[in-house]
Amino acid sequence: MEERARIRINLAQRELEIEGPRTFLESYGERLERLLALLETAPPTGSAPGSGPAAAIEDPLESFGAFIQHLPASATDVDRMLAAGYWVQRRSGDDTFATAEASKRLVEHGFKIGNPSQCVKQAQLAKKVFVHQRGRYRVSQQGRTYLRQIMGPVIEA
Repeated sequence: MEERARIRINLAQRELEIEGPRTFLESYGERLERLLALLETAPPTGSAPGSGPAAAIEDPLESFGAFIQHLPASATDVDRMLAAGYWVQRRSGDDTFATAEASKRLVEHGFKIGNPSQCVKQAQLAKKVFVHQRGRYRVSQQGRTYLRQIMGPVIEA
């Protein structure tokens, strides 16, 4: 398996994050350097921060890697699955998540959950998650409230 890499550019929080195989990212290194040089020399647009076309695509939940870092160090595997499910749910067309999708995101970022299905079942028993349809779940209002308590305002009220 090829080594993965990440490029993150902040430019006062308008942010751009690219992740993929190292060779793919290295192939764009020179172009990104030129782009950054152009951005540094470009005159200010005069618009307020958070306005304009980039604001329309700005994601309040950030990338999954940045989002999951809002979990406290004391978070359990159930907490991690709940947070990952919430993140996946917010990006799905039907506002639901599957255990495999949430687990895949966690594994991609170095969190190995022993039994993801059991974590979802525990969250379901605690009424933090409910079944939307077979194999698809939705984080409940109670689950969102709990996530907001442990993760802060990154979770919408």
